[in-house]
Amino acid sequence: MPQFNYKARDNGGTLVEGSMEAAARSAVVARLQQLGYFPIAINEGGGKSKPAATPAANSGAKSKTPAAEKSISAPASKRVPSHELTTFNRQLADLIGAGVPLVKGLAILTKQSTHPGLKSITENILQDVQGGLTFAESLARHPGVFSKLFVAMVRSGEAGGMLGEVLLRLADFSESEEQLRGKIKSVLAYPVVMVVASIAAIFVMFSFVIPKIVDTFKQMEQALPGMTLFLISISEFFQEWWWLVLGAMAVAAVSAWRFVKTDKGRIAFDKLVLRIPVVKEVVSKRESARFARTFGSLLKNGVSILTALEIVREVCSNVIFRAEIERIGEEIKQGAPIAEPLRKSNVFPQVAVNMIATGEETGHLPEVLLRISESYEVEVERQIRTLTSLIEPAIIVTMGLIVGFLVIAMLLPIFTLDPSGGM
Repeated sequence: MPQFNYKARDNGGTLVEGSMEAAARSAVVARLQQLGYFPIAINEGGGKSKPAATPAANSGAKSKTPAAEKSISAPASKRVPSHELTTFNRQLADLIGAGVPLVKGLAILTKQSTHPGLKSITENILQDVQGGLTFAESLARHPGVFSKLFVAMVRSGEAGGMLGEVLLRLADFSESEEQLRGKIKSVLAYPVVMVVASIAAIFVMFSFVIPKIVDTFKQMEQALPGMTLFLISISEFFQEWWWLVLGAMAVAAVSAWRFVKTDKGRIAFDKLVLRIPVVKEVVSKRESARFARTFGSLLKNGVSILTALEIVREVCSNVIFRAEIERIGEEIKQGAPIAEPLRKSNVFPQVAVNMIATGEETGHLPEVLLRISESYEVEVERQIRTLTSLIEPAIIVTMGLIVGFLVIAMLLPIFTLDPSGGM
């Protein structure tokens, strides 16, 4: 059997070097992982060390292990809920922290998983790792489930022998994101329900209720007030062309949705959002919190600044923020400090920029970024509640005006009724 020299790290991050006889490099990787080590470099004989596995090498090689071939052909874009991934991270981190080897930990999670999509993906990852790929490279083969942020942090954790700690941070990160999304949805749920219910009530009134009342007025054969006639004309239009109204609303909604999905439409929509006074602050602080948390987490795990900015740009949902982050990265490549290009931006709050500048000067940038994210997440929740408190009265007042108009238009003919019947 050939002799392989290896470099690996244990759960405590200590570098371990040695040699081992095996039939192939994949067998060395599997053996090291069974012993609880994270392979860094493996080479045959006394040659120069090379990485345990690289995506390019594995994708371009003519011969692959059966496990690798199987995982490549397997579906890599199954949708997995965020809370399932959070549970996966935390359980795997607990297993690794308890000294369980990565391969055995993945095998345990495969058996325990109740979500079909996550179970299938975990099986593929397990086969890839047993076939000689690192954990990060195995995750990277499922981009629809594991983001660039996730893969980058796992890769840094493997290199530093801190995979368990990194997985716990990822679990905390995803939990905070999920909690904030849940709070935003719960705050906006009531206004959305009110708007939908109001539109449905108005449609039913004009299409079915008012026409019956109008028939009664017509049987009186008396002159009706102008407000009532206007209401009758609207009701008759709804009664005859209700299908056209619903169709136009559906076409408008689908057209707007498709336009926003295009690059031009997304830019126009994101620019519009940043021009609405109250909404602008919410979006700006929401994106700033996401930027700070992602950037801080990556830097804390040893990811380089430029690589971290590339990942952060993908995480941000607003294209204006993405363009600014790309510009910031270009200036940093030319030697500028992080805070300098941030000051030129019109989208990042100046308070956050000043804190980042301080953290950069003191050498505590990751900690400052995480503190900024926590502060802005609280502010975003508070501002959304304030915005909702303004929307609710506006909806109530609008509905009151519409109902008032209907009531007056219906009662006016009664008040002006001629007892003589026009004789």
